[in-house]
Amino acid sequence: MSDKKYKKISRIQLSSSSSGMMMGSNKSDSIEVIREKDGKTVLVRTVIEGYLREVSTWNLTPEIAEEIRRTAERIDMACWGDLKYEEDPRFICTDYSSSARGSIILDYSDLGGKPYEIVNFDQRAVTAAGKGEDLKAMEDLLNSIAAPDTRVSVEKSETNNTSAPMMNGFMGMGMGMMAASSKDGWTCKCGTLNTGKFCCECGLPRP
Repeated sequence: MSDKKYKKISRIQLSSSSSGMMMGSNKSDSIEVIREKDGKTVLVRTVIEGYLREVSTWNLTPEIAEEIRRTAERIDMACWGDLKYEEDPRFICTDYSSSARGSIILDYSDLGGKPYEIVNFDQRAVTAAGKGEDLKAMEDLLNSIAAPDTRVSVEKSETNNTSAPMMNGFMGMGMGMMAASSKDGWTCKCGTLNTGKFCCECGLPRP
């Protein structure tokens, strides 16, 4: 066990995405636990498929929030950021891409020093390091909470998912600027377009 302090966790996120050449073919699934400023803990799942986005929210009891915290501590989730994944260039597909990432934010505000520690990790690296069962334990726990009949709200909307990866490659920064100006999201200081309360790349909260 590392010396990471899991007394408070501000956020845990697991996300996966895939994109193909056809317009509107992008898919993503993000599930995140967020401890809000008032101390309430919620679970938010955002699923984007084609041109449709569905955002579902669950309120978590203190007991469930504590179970998630204990699980993160047991599997030492905040150490996963040290794991690296090297993709074999011989097997990279140019007309299809996928990724699976995650993050955890530890709250050290009660301990002094820096208030937060943000850890980002690649789920493929976690599995390659022999920690696939630990990752599955967290996935199974969050998925067991996210039952359709217990969610407190669900919002459905259309997305601006109109471009394929090859188009993004040709247009480069121009497309990024268009996405950043979309009413569907916000752009983090690191340059990543987001739709949730925290950046899916670096974990910073929405301004």
